[in-house]
Amino acid sequence: MIPTDDELKRELAHGPLKRSGFDERLRRRIEERLDENPVRRPFRPFRLAGMGMGVCLVIAAVVLLIRLHPGNTGGTQQQLADSSGTDTMAGSATAVTDAEETPRRSVLLLGLRQDTDGEASAYRTLLVSGGPDASDWSAADGDGIIMPYRTDFWRLDVQEIQGNNGTIRLVGAYNASRGDTGTLPPVRAGGGGIGPIEERILFAGNRYVGIARLTSGEWTYRMMDIADLSQPRNVRLIASDAERHMVPAVQTDGRLGVAETDMPERLGGIDEWTLARKAGRWIAVGRDEGAGKRMENTIPRELPYAIGSVIVAHNELALYWDDIRAVQPAAVDAVTSPARNMAVILTDRKIVIYSMKNGKLDREMLDMELKPGETVIMAEWATHVDYVDEWIRRVSELFGEAPASRALP
Repeated sequence: MIPTDDELKRELAHGPLKRSGFDERLRRRIEERLDENPVRRPFRPFRLAGMGMGVCLVIAAVVLLIRLHPGNTGGTQQQLADSSGTDTMAGSATAVTDAEETPRRSVLLLGLRQDTDGEASAYRTLLVSGGPDASDWSAADGDGIIMPYRTDFWRLDVQEIQGNNGTIRLVGAYNASRGDTGTLPPVRAGGGGIGPIEERILFAGNRYVGIARLTSGEWTYRMMDIADLSQPRNVRLIASDAERHMVPAVQTDGRLGVAETDMPERLGGIDEWTLARKAGRWIAVGRDEGAGKRMENTIPRELPYAIGSVIVAHNELALYWDDIRAVQPAAVDAVTSPARNMAVILTDRKIVIYSMKNGKLDREMLDMELKPGETVIMAEWATHVDYVDEWIRRVSELFGEAPASRALP
């Protein structure tokens, strides 16, 4: 029979319990201990470490069993993969792989300038297309420079007029896609005593056109906005070097961009500048203000800046120059598609078009003649599925349905 609380209290009040060992002295010691602060049990990290090691040994044993008997754990492994999100990661990796392996087509507009002694420079544009199928590869050309700008195609050319003191040749532009008349903007003579003046196109890309200008026997270099070249040009302003032009400026990302001549972010000390080709890439070259000599009479100084995409959308050569020379020892220039499926190599006599695979040259698909004195002044690419066919169709129309050479099956 279990005693009640009241019975226990009465027993403690009237004397010791029936069993020996619990007297008045022991009761006082118990009551004194109750008034003291509790004593904390000391922390023993080694005991926890031992427990952790035990858990690790158990896990290691389980893993060993799984490896020894893989056939019995397929369901368990799948559940672990599902719970940890591995399926999502695998799906993302598969999507990336599929995107990389999806066949793409590329279209190149390659602008060329031909210089001959004593004659005006001549220009032409090559339209080159390629893709995973042999039927995707074709090439055609047309006179003048056809430059993509925004969603339209503009035509660049040089018009010639007779000044009082000689021939004046100036670069002009018009929107060929908009159905303009096909004539360059008029030139304002600006009075007598001006001439001769000659301009050559050195670079065309995005919305900018690099020009070399010969006046009074000296060459100067200017970067122009294509919109300014579509307006009537004043010969007197050109002769006095007062025409509006763009100057180099360092962007926030450290790359080279453009600015107005009076903008504070302009690159100090550089007013004459243009782009030039070097081992398959565009580089910026310039002349310091006040140097006393024109760039034509001195070696141009390469500006120590990478060119921003505002000037050149794609400026990457996806091949090593030594590898290009190994295939074409006479190579002088080359361009590669952003999709890395096409390479165009220029030698001293011809233009050779290759397919690319795994970052290397694959097969020679086409070749065209490179005329004496021709150099690259434009390389514009389309690789998106929405633009490839549109570029081919519209540029072919501007060529006047010129026959295209095609790759052999």
